[in-house]
Amino acid sequence: MLPFDEDLELLDTILGVGQRTAEQILAEIGTDMNQFPSAAHMCSWAGLSPGNNESAGKRKSGRTRKGNKKLRSALVEAARAAGRTKNTYLSSQYHRLSARRG
Repeated sequence: MLPFDEDLELLDTILGVGQRTAEQILAEIGTDMNQFPSAAHMCSWAGLSPGNNESAGKRKSGRTRKGNKKLRSALVEAARAAGRTKNTYLSSQYHRLSARRG
């Protein structure tokens, strides 16, 4: 048994994450999560956290910054796959938000 097989199986149990996506996530991040103090720090490192630039009540551009392109695309693909599944919590959240945001 390879050292990452257990981690791959755990990632594969997440809705929307398949074998290839789990392999990409492990290849980019690794198994040691101590390098990130929180999940928000990991999302920011991947370039998935939008900025919050507000002045005098006007919201300016909240674009996401450049991050790890391969990790970012793998996580976005997994999120879209989770949103397309039927009769799940994540799917209902996706449809609720997409109806509001267009």
